[in-house]
Amino acid sequence: MVEYMVWFWLALFVVALVLELFTADMISIWFALAAVPSFIMSLVSINPVIQILTFAVVTAALLLLTRPVVKKYMKTNEIKTNVDAIVGMTGPVIKEITPDTIGKIKIRYMEWSAVSKETLVVGDMARVLDVEGVKLIVEKIEK
Repeated sequence: MVEYMVWFWLALFVVALVLELFTADMISIWFALAAVPSFIMSLVSINPVIQILTFAVVTAALLLLTRPVVKKYMKTNEIKTNVDAIVGMTGPVIKEITPDTIGKIKIRYMEWSAVSKETLVVGDMARVLDVEGVKLIVEKIEK
């Protein structure tokens, strides 16, 4: 059985790598990388139980420690859509906004209900900070 472990780790590496190419989910790549130390151990005839334990520990470490970091940086092509795209935009106030009342702001030729912690009068420019339900949370832009 020991002589077959070399082929097992090599096959696991290749299958996991191919699976990652088709899914691009950043999961099976860690299994492929974890198979490398076990493959090297099998070349020098280390006990298969130690190879399997090493594979399990390396896989767990890679998944828990590096996957979240890599996933964070892989989202570079994420495009904001719908209301998320409005955050950060600016527009004129078309109905007065006070801390107690809902006003209106115009963004991209559309009127939106808006709230603010400060008073904004008609004609003031406001920046969208967030979207809460159907209302925009805005702040006054100082000129």
